[in-house]
Amino acid sequence: TNFDNVAFVIVDGTLKINPITATVTIVGANNTTSYDGAEHSVNGYTATAITDLYDVNDNIVFNGTAATATRTDAGTTNMGLTSEMFTNTNTNFTNVIFNVTDGYQTINPIDVTVTITGNTATVNYDGQSHTVTGYTASCANTLYNVNSNLTFSGEAKATRTNAGTTDMNLSESQFENTNSNFGTVFFNIIDGKMTVNPIAATVTITEHSGTANYDGNEHVVTGY
Repeated sequence: TNFDNVAFVIVDGTLKINPITATVTIVGANNTTSYDGAEHSVNGYTATAITDLYDVNDNIVFNGTAATATRTDAGTTNMGLTSEMFTNTNTNFTNVIFNVTDGYQTINPIDVTVTITGNTATVNYDGQSHTVTGYTASCANTLYNVNSNLTFSGEAKATRTNAGTTDMNLSESQFENTNSNFGTVFFNIIDGKMTVNPIAATVTITEHSGTANYDGNEHVVTGY
């Protein structure tokens, strides 16, 4: 009551909350499988924040194309994720750092066995030269095309005139796989051969003979 007229000059109080920084780790999905001729895909990513205050499900916008990696042949296809594809939408956080590990689809080559069978021929001896050429290739795995995936260096040929057998001498080193979907191709070689069989023959032996009139001397006939 000692003060009749009190003027109140208000200087308002404030509470300021500054935004904080956060680091978000983005890990693209990945998958590794063996080659089977089919298309394989992987998509999506996981996001985790360094602080529980940051809700990665609500506070991130993905600005890129679909986070997908697709591949059919052996090798690796990356998603192509980058930090620029992610945007923070929560103003409580400034300078959100996106630490990105790209996703990928990997297909590993497989191993197969190819059987190489050299052609064979058998004839009876006739004094002529006989030749057999070529080979056939087969693989139990139908994914492997023996007509287009092999190269052959050398000569698949065996020639013989006299009775007996001549081998082609095919070897693993003469064959090479050209399809990168297959890691190691084992070549099982069954060699080709040319066989000439001996034949039967009849030989007539005719003894020489002679005729003479008796003259008291010894007479001789020899040979056949």
